[in-house]
Amino acid sequence: MRTSRRLWAALACGIAMMLMFAATPASADKRLALVIGNSAYKNAPALRNPANDANDIAAALQRLDFDVIRGIDLDYLGMRTMVRRFSEKLPEAKVALLFYAGHGLQVAGKNYLVPVDAQIETQADLDFGTIDLDLVLRGMEADTRTNIIFLDACRDNPLATNLSRKLGTRSGLVSRGLAQVDTSVGTLISFSTQPGNVALDGDGRNSPFTAALLKTIEVPGLPLSDVMIDVRNDVLRTTARKQVPWDNSSLTGQFYFKPLPQGDAAARPGQEGVEMAFWNSIKDARNPQLFEAYLRRYPNGAFSEIARINLEQFKVAVAKPLAPAPEQKVRLSDPGLLREVRDRLYELNFDPAAPDGSGLKVAVAEFESQSRLPQTGEVTQGLLTRLREIGGLKPWGAIVYDKDAAKWGMAWDDPSRRSAVASAREKCGAKCAIELSFFGTSCGAFALSPAGFSIVSRDDIQKARQAALDECGKRGKGCRIIGASCADGTGRSSN
Repeated sequence: MRTSRRLWAALACGIAMMLMFAATPASADKRLALVIGNSAYKNAPALRNPANDANDIAAALQRLDFDVIRGIDLDYLGMRTMVRRFSEKLPEAKVALLFYAGHGLQVAGKNYLVPVDAQIETQADLDFGTIDLDLVLRGMEADTRTNIIFLDACRDNPLATNLSRKLGTRSGLVSRGLAQVDTSVGTLISFSTQPGNVALDGDGRNSPFTAALLKTIEVPGLPLSDVMIDVRNDVLRTTARKQVPWDNSSLTGQFYFKPLPQGDAAARPGQEGVEMAFWNSIKDARNPQLFEAYLRRYPNGAFSEIARINLEQFKVAVAKPLAPAPEQKVRLSDPGLLREVRDRLYELNFDPAAPDGSGLKVAVAEFESQSRLPQTGEVTQGLLTRLREIGGLKPWGAIVYDKDAAKWGMAWDDPSRRSAVASAREKCGAKCAIELSFFGTSCGAFALSPAGFSIVSRDDIQKARQAALDECGKRGKGCRIIGASCADGTGRSSN
């Protein structure tokens, strides 16, 4: 009898375990991560943060239900072993992630991850002493899954300088930072800074990029696309805009490191959450163009009726005559107030500058026309009062170009038009007098050919790209998109 009871207990336990595993969501969505941090280089100065970065990211990923393969200060054999272990486990995974912090090399457009024992003086040292990033990516992209790659590997690299010197006439093959990587469907690859640039190692425990990543990946309900925007903004802020994280995505759906619990509809992200965030950012604004932008994006949205009412009320308000009080009709002559009028018109996308001095009058007349006010072109106290009531637009993006120097720059997610243009010109590194600014939900695109160029703005990134190609194509063949972005940084790409 005792044996029978034990048998039934064992069977019951086995059945219970089978049911438990069958009902476990994680088994149907296995998450696998390879995390490597190389700090203690033997033939180059040690890096401050990669080991910390890898340890902290690995701990966070484990809390997020990733099966983590971790390696710290790995030599060539150690890196090869880790990559192989990772590759062997990939067929079981629905989500695969690679995080690498340390030195990286770009040679002839290819990227290499550098072990701590690397001594790179020849092409053979590169081929047989480093890890070709393509080798890892091929394994990740062999099957249909979500692939995520974070490369905090764009630090100033003396090994690259040494290789460049040894290669002599072929030294031009060695470039700063890492090269842009084309991804297969289902993959996002993120660099700590833009292709060809060098990232900062940081003064604290973590690099600026990893520190920003650690702040966001465990936020409940935050989609990966928003994670990358938050990381980019954080790094821009902490590095005084010296470092701009860059990513290339071919994901076909949203990915959440930490999804909200099932049934939490009130807080569930996605299209409804994006619309809610958009509406919350403009609902108290006094700017009609923001409500127009909302209605363009969400013509049948949850707040579309309120947006139309607000828009009509604003149109009625601006259609009213300026206040009849005598002081409101006084023409402004104070240089400070005139400068404020110019600045406010500029931030509303009216350009008050003109070589013959007529720009301010023209900009005022355009503002009056769009606001359905009597067109006087006069700069009065009443006009300044109206401009102050409206406030400014945001966010701003800008594309600038210097045709003679063949240089250009692009900025996005700036709080003002002036700062966006300044940021774009800083990236241009030349005068770049040609400027296109766009705000809110608008997008800009820059197309170039040997015969001409075109920079246009539209209310959708694909429309902007196509319009730029069409306009550029009128001046000759061979047009291609050089850069494109929406004002908030979405849809961004550059070549």
